[in-house]
Amino acid sequence: MQRSIRVAPPNSLLFVSDSSGGKVPDFLPERLVLATPSCISVGCLTFADGETEVTLGPAIEVNPGKSPAFDGDLETPNRAVAVSTVEREKLLEERVPFENTRVRIWVNHPTEPDKVIVGWG
Repeated sequence: MQRSIRVAPPNSLLFVSDSSGGKVPDFLPERLVLATPSCISVGCLTFADGETEVTLGPAIEVNPGKSPAFDGDLETPNRAVAVSTVEREKLLEERVPFENTRVRIWVNHPTEPDKVIVGWG
């Protein structure tokens, strides 16, 4: 089941991780998506410019039909994928079947996307 939310996250940054969090990647200003084995950071529209639509769901349901900005594995020991802010506010969360989950992330702009799609599985 896919779910979406519109949000203007602090620091214009989202984190994708297990429900318990993860090790945040070091920030590199020239990279939109960064990852560690337990956390993926995704830049989005500058919060002062408006909201970003964030969608989370099974990749087969949310895939927009183009190449993802990120495609990799994420440690999910609690069998859940969560999207949260830098302030650790959970925006979306879904149960997943495995302790290691393939995650793909699609964005609609290379530097300041106002649509971020997170597909798991």
